[in-house]
Amino acid sequence: MTTSTNYYWLVASLPHMPRSFDVEQAPILRIRLEQRLKMLGAQDKSIVEQVQGFLLWDRQRPERTDEEVKREYDWLMNSITNKLVRDIINHRMDVRTITCALRRRRLGLGPPSAVGQYVGRIRKHWHHPDFRLAREHPWIPRVRETLDANQPLEVERQLLSATWDRWVKLADKFYFSFETILLYLARWEIVDRWTRLDESAGRQRFDDLLSQTLALDGDVG
Repeated sequence: MTTSTNYYWLVASLPHMPRSFDVEQAPILRIRLEQRLKMLGAQDKSIVEQVQGFLLWDRQRPERTDEEVKREYDWLMNSITNKLVRDIINHRMDVRTITCALRRRRLGLGPPSAVGQYVGRIRKHWHHPDFRLAREHPWIPRVRETLDANQPLEVERQLLSATWDRWVKLADKFYFSFETILLYLARWEIVDRWTRLDESAGRQRFDDLLSQTLALDGDVG
């Protein structure tokens, strides 16, 4: 296990993470970030690799079946014990499931199969504008409105913003710890994703998601 001194030097070596993800470039190149992470011990490296693998998996959107997504989710939940990592994965899956439900309902389709804690509530409150989840996830009305307005890049901004705000609040609670590093990585991934987007890319992403939703009954997003 890496000592606290290693955490201190690693965190101190990382460039300051901006308070907003809406910037022109990520604070550090991926290759340099990977070099910094070599300071971690074996056990920490293994956890970081799990987080990075999930974020990469979540970022790519090939045509997956419900069973494939559920299998990946179950494997992660059975193999990961770190509380923060589980929170990162569960939150991303919740956002994915809710967003897919909004898209499917907009297209006149039924509730998604999906995974996570909100599947039952979404089905129960399918005809409620926000599935009665806006109290826990206040971003839902804004995403629903931008979906209805056919503004794919703004949809992406709202979704990233919801996750970003959560990680910023959590990051403010940790100092020079392993959790600090995990939350840095989670925010770095959002900045990197946003800085690679433009209007045409956003439109293509929206079209791809729409095609997948139409093609795969029960697609989870």
